[in-house]
Amino acid sequence: MTESKDQVQAVFPTGGGVPWSDHSACFFCAVARFFRPGYHNNLVSNWLPALDGVVPKLERGAKVADVGCGHGWSTVLMAKAFPKSQFIGYDFHPSSIEHAAAHAREHGVAANTRFEVATAKGYAERDLDLVAFFDCLHDMGDPAGAAAHVRQSLKPDGSWMIIEPMAGDKLEDNLNPVGRIYYAGSTMGCVPTSLSQDVGAALGAQAGEAKLREVITAGGFRNVRRATETPFNMILEARP
Repeated sequence: MTESKDQVQAVFPTGGGVPWSDHSACFFCAVARFFRPGYHNNLVSNWLPALDGVVPKLERGAKVADVGCGHGWSTVLMAKAFPKSQFIGYDFHPSSIEHAAAHAREHGVAANTRFEVATAKGYAERDLDLVAFFDCLHDMGDPAGAAAHVRQSLKPDGSWMIIEPMAGDKLEDNLNPVGRIYYAGSTMGCVPTSLSQDVGAALGAQAGEAKLREVITAGGFRNVRRATETPFNMILEARP
């Protein structure tokens, strides 16, 4: 994050943005390494089982999109746990997609994964059983537009799993060690990234559940619930 300081500082006074791709190369590896332990310890054992009826579908064989997959660790973990299902990882950053495909090969899940460069509003797959967004909805310029695209890409009985940084709806709820980390990351990465894109909603990492629900329902979802949580994450499930 400190390597991005000069770029962010230059646009901070005017509300300009810094595109995700303009960060230094190690930034993307750092983000992947920061979130990977949480996914490793919670995704298969806690988060997916907290969703309504999703694990049985994955065990039988489902079609899943991991949107904003970055270096693909979340995709790889799910693909390894559910070999009968097919997983497509999407990210708008070409270098990250290359790393994700390499990680899939290294961890023996190339047969039931594929990775493509695409935006959250532009990926092509349809009739999905599950769409997952890991710590990325708040980074997007048009999160409501992304939600609408997810809604169109799901089967009628499909589910959208949204993992977001744990945050309260009020500033004072976030004045703690976890909030301190996320506000720093948001200032240097999340908000500038969103501001560099169309709409530029700039939710930031500490958007809070109320704001996230507003965005999700604006995309056409009628049922939203907090499925589970950790000290670092809230896991929301959205259904049509």
